[in-house]
Amino acid sequence: MSAPTNPVDHRRHDRKEILFAARLLMGDANVECEITNISFGGAQIRLRKPLTRGQTVVLDIDPFGKFAIEVRWFDNGEAGVKFKDDPAKVSELVMAIATYA
Repeated sequence: MSAPTNPVDHRRHDRKEILFAARLLMGDANVECEITNISFGGAQIRLRKPLTRGQTVVLDIDPFGKFAIEVRWFDNGEAGVKFKDDPAKVSELVMAIATYA
């Protein structure tokens, strides 16, 4: 498990604090999670299943859709993920969640 030494130093986008239910689609497994903050570049999620740095999974955020993500770090049930989808699609998501949440 690896966590950033100083996550603030690595952020390119401002993050919005939220609490939003979602699921990770990992092959045949669906893992419930919560999004605790989000930005145009990525998100922080809380979940019970360990993830591996570099792992690529799908974040399913009902009713906003599915988004490819890459795990950047995982530590004690918290993960930082980077969006791998089209930036326009991610921008729509972030704006919608910021308005909705």
